[in-house]
Amino acid sequence: MLSPSPATQARPPQAPVSPWVIETHSGLPTLTSPATANDLQDANALHARCSLETRFARYGSARRTLSRTEWAHLINPERGITWITRQDRDPAEADVVALTHLMHTDDEGVRELALLVEDSWQSEGLGTALARHALAVARAESVRELTLLVGSGNRRMQSILRRLGAALPAAHGTTVNITVHVGT
Repeated sequence: MLSPSPATQARPPQAPVSPWVIETHSGLPTLTSPATANDLQDANALHARCSLETRFARYGSARRTLSRTEWAHLINPERGITWITRQDRDPAEADVVALTHLMHTDDEGVRELALLVEDSWQSEGLGTALARHALAVARAESVRELTLLVGSGNRRMQSILRRLGAALPAAHGTTVNITVHVGT
């Protein structure tokens, strides 16, 4: 079972949060914190280490990098929040192993959630823990629902969303729009 740091357990997290530790199923600790402009190179290194299948599952394309403009959009607090997750060691030397985005939409009370987890860190509970944290942040911000555009073949993300209580609609094409009700 993944367990957030004691500070995270004591109260629901609010964005931006100070770094928190997530321990994977195999006992590997990670450190997650809000992303900054200085993290673009590390985020792109994550993309380079991810397989074509993983990048396609996240973006619906074979995207290899994020531009400075795209990164600036993702880390702009007026547009939402992006977290980076690193191996829990010296942050200056640790690889980014996951990105989590919780972005505003045009609909009041609705946020878009997206995750990218490096292949070798998948099936370790990290994606689920990051999604649960994003859900807790959304709840603290009085968000009604999270929306995700997920590839119809992206079984890992669909499994994570089921654990968050989402009902998965039938897929009619290559993607499915999934809603997670946040609740209070």
